[in-house]
Amino acid sequence: MKGVFFFLLFIFLNVRNSTSLQFIKPNVLGLEVNGDPMIQKSDVLLHCGDQFEGSEIHWQKNGMTIPDQGNNIIIAIYGMLGGNYTCHNPSGELLNHTLVLVKPVDFEKAILTATDKEFITCVARNYSGPFHCFWKWDSKRNGVVVFVKASRNSQLMNCSLDADNNGLTCEEQQCPSSEEVNRISLTLMVRSQYRLEEHQKTFFIHDIIKPDKVSIVKSKDDEFEWEQPSTWNTPCSYYPLMYEVKVVSHRKDCTHIGNHSEPHYTNLTQYKVNSRKSYTFCVRAQDSLTNQVWSEWSEEKVSKQK
Repeated sequence: MKGVFFFLLFIFLNVRNSTSLQFIKPNVLGLEVNGDPMIQKSDVLLHCGDQFEGSEIHWQKNGMTIPDQGNNIIIAIYGMLGGNYTCHNPSGELLNHTLVLVKPVDFEKAILTATDKEFITCVARNYSGPFHCFWKWDSKRNGVVVFVKASRNSQLMNCSLDADNNGLTCEEQQCPSSEEVNRISLTLMVRSQYRLEEHQKTFFIHDIIKPDKVSIVKSKDDEFEWEQPSTWNTPCSYYPLMYEVKVVSHRKDCTHIGNHSEPHYTNLTQYKVNSRKSYTFCVRAQDSLTNQVWSEWSEEKVSKQK
């Protein structure tokens, strides 16, 4: 391959029904389709490169030779049948490539699985800037992330995909005590085969705050003390936490519903249990200024002699 080529010129020539082209990133093109994509046909001109004008150029689709030749060819996209188009010189050397993906504007069967009507879930464990977003793939599709962008006030954030391709972490360089005026905008594009979907989400950091688990530092004589999560912003007077405490059967964990004492809510970090039976002590935290998402439970099991 002769060097690295920039994104080449794509010209939309002939469209039946309502479609348009979308530049995703270098060498990746989205063919946006309104209506049922299975009954639509679009003709697109692919250009191998200005430097190859007048040369003998051969083309392949998904590794298979197609009859089209020349620096410019017109390809027909039917339904969801996009593909990876490559141009080659007579000796077979790869000159350039273009991945054409079909993007339905309205779709019922998604590549991602919705949870509570949300395709993307985002969580921040403090106000310092980093947040994590994650999603679930449809069990019948093998999905791949094609493009991601997060920004606020037109300022792009640094984002990195998780190793398992099921989430990403983004970080915004800001003072944790600064007021949030504008929301963060997140765009995620995913593909399965040659189908492309775009998912968007907007939010404030204070909408997605979920503290880490608290640390129980004392468990003696039915008296418990804990500390706020080490990742939580300080001082606690400026970033106060609310704690929920409950006591459940020693045979149950903290997520068990029923058969437990009435929950107790407090701003203190200590609590005394009055019980003659074995039990499980449970405590979790929430940002008291937003009342959004509770942390995971921290628990301590106490066994008593009969």
